[in-house]
Amino acid sequence: MILYNITCNVEAAAEKNWLEWVDPQLQEWSKSENLKSTTLLQLKSNSPSDEVIYALQFHIADPDILQKFLTKEEPLIKEEINRKFGESVLHFSSQLQILKEYR
Repeated sequence: MILYNITCNVEAAAEKNWLEWVDPQLQEWSKSENLKSTTLLQLKSNSPSDEVIYALQFHIADPDILQKFLTKEEPLIKEEINRKFGESVLHFSSQLQILKEYR
């Protein structure tokens, strides 16, 4: 399983609009055949900041499906964030592969 993560630094003034916008977007994006599921996380920090950090996690079954996602969907997601929020929401991506799960 691969976790594709888009970390978003959201200006405090834009946070309410961001949350109202991202919830239905994640519900829509999660319908993609390329995704097993999606998750919205809020990152907590001990340092004061004028930004709130969120992570959009996309759970993807294998590298081939990841490539489809990166080609077809990921650019549209980032374009939509940029169009809707401009520099109020800055983002970067990372890929994490689950090697082993412990229960």
